[in-house]
Amino acid sequence: MKLFNNLYNMKVGIVDLSELSSEVISLDEQIVEEKIGGAAINEDLFNQYKEDVPLVIGVGPLTGSFAPASCLAVATFLSPRFGNLCHVPLMLRTGPEMKFSGIDFLVVKGSASLPKIVHIDKGTIRILSAEHLIGVDIPEGLQRLKKEIMDSRSILLTGPAADNGIPGASVSIGFNGSLDKAGLAFLMASKNLKGVIFNGTGGLPFTEDNLKHNETLERKLFEDEGRKNEGFLTMLDKIGIKENLKGVIKKAKWRDMACYHCPSPCMSSVQFTWHDPRKNSRVEDNIFLSDHLGFLALAKKSGRDVFPLSESCRRFGLDPVAVTERLPENESLLESLKAIEKMSITPEEPEIKNESHQIGEAPAEMHKLFGGGIPPILPGELWRKRVCLSMILGVCPIFLVRFQQISESDLLKFLTKNESDLSILEEKIRFILEN
Repeated sequence: MKLFNNLYNMKVGIVDLSELSSEVISLDEQIVEEKIGGAAINEDLFNQYKEDVPLVIGVGPLTGSFAPASCLAVATFLSPRFGNLCHVPLMLRTGPEMKFSGIDFLVVKGSASLPKIVHIDKGTIRILSAEHLIGVDIPEGLQRLKKEIMDSRSILLTGPAADNGIPGASVSIGFNGSLDKAGLAFLMASKNLKGVIFNGTGGLPFTEDNLKHNETLERKLFEDEGRKNEGFLTMLDKIGIKENLKGVIKKAKWRDMACYHCPSPCMSSVQFTWHDPRKNSRVEDNIFLSDHLGFLALAKKSGRDVFPLSESCRRFGLDPVAVTERLPENESLLESLKAIEKMSITPEEPEIKNESHQIGEAPAEMHKLFGGGIPPILPGELWRKRVCLSMILGVCPIFLVRFQQISESDLLKFLTKNESDLSILEEKIRFILEN
């Protein structure tokens, strides 16, 4: 059943940081037939290179397609925080730019003696020096990279927290943060991998009927005239934000944002004004919000100071949930800002009480399997199935847990309309989910 020929480049990039070498090999067609994509193929590749403790990043068959919210790449690795194999979703444009860069899966094994950047462009891989980025905050690091490497379409980057071996370090997609609560940034630092850059080439030849099918699904989404969408705030409502916090955060200026091909934003860009006690001046600032659980944890702790503190977490590459656990109670904004900067330097950290385990009904082990950052707004087993499906096909997991009316069959019809082939695919998905 050759359904995937136009959905993949059928290429795997292998990077050996110990040898500073790379190669591009063919993706095994049999693995694709059996595992379909995303986290399932990642895990197969992880096991192939298990002795090298690899980091595997991969996409699904729908990544970069006309399917709604087809933004996803998945990072698979042995989590240094949870101690188990973990799959972290990487959204925005990461997945499409990875696929359009000419490879579908990246295996990074070994560790370098000095910090490196892996750069993938038009199917070729370069390993570049990143020594000049150590200790540099994420905004400054991004500025330097964009000057040095033209057309850097999607950048995964670690900050000073990872450089200093902080367990609560979190990888950032550009300066937009991520849902990494499993130690992806910490693992990258242990390999001396400062970042990964994907330069996309423009897409793959998806069929015209895919576009028509997407339009049908979007009409299905918007049939509910009473459906309210306020981007990031909508998801906070679903998780359970308290009214007093709503009043604080709604004073800022919000602009809804979405990932690649997503018809219903769950992110927001926020303009806010605050008094910076370090400069004793009023500052106008902007922050991109995508981590609902991290933001909510920090808002509960810091109230009206949540925006500047969130920006500080992004700057140093820290997970806000980890920061919340260490942030002193009843401290001034100045002291809290100093505390976050110190957290990016000092590796002492108590065991994390991930608040996502206390919300909804999804079991803690599932949060650990999927990185701990996907809001559990569905009952446990349903949440697990929807997130697993997203991680295999390459569709945003937050989109799938929000919109139950988008069925498995709706998504698989982007691969085939043949009823017999659909039945085979559904059976394969069931087998993967059960195993």
